[in-house]
Amino acid sequence: MKLLLLDEEERLLLLHAQDPQTHAKCWYPVGGGIELGETLQEAAAREAFEETGLVRLPPGRPVWQRDHTYEFSGRVIDVHEKWLMHAVERFDPEPASLSEYEADSILGFRWWHAAELVETTETVFPPRLGRLLQDLLANGAPDSPLDIGSRSRQQPAD
Repeated sequence: MKLLLLDEEERLLLLHAQDPQTHAKCWYPVGGGIELGETLQEAAAREAFEETGLVRLPPGRPVWQRDHTYEFSGRVIDVHEKWLMHAVERFDPEPASLSEYEADSILGFRWWHAAELVETTETVFPPRLGRLLQDLLANGAPDSPLDIGSRSRQQPAD
């Protein structure tokens, strides 16, 4: 699952990471897996807390989904992502409980406006995130999650 944590100015929180093997850097949304017995909202709250220290995550609205394969740290990973949009107050992220994998790769965080994501030359995953976010903010959340995926393999992790 991926979380679109949007602050009062419609800025999106992204993690900055570096692949420990290739040293490639990228930006991507907060998120992770759903553990056995968790609901999607419970998993979102847990991941937001672990990765950013956010204590109270407001309920999110499902907006996108995708099946995706990526390569990171020498591993090929297949995921089915459910994307939730959450309205949050801007905060300074401080991870509360990173896995060893995350601690080895996360460099920091940044709040981005959609236009900045469209214009940046830095690597952002998914690559169309800026345009997708612009469409979402202009048109509102869809009635059911839109499929934003493709099955092509990408590097680094997103």
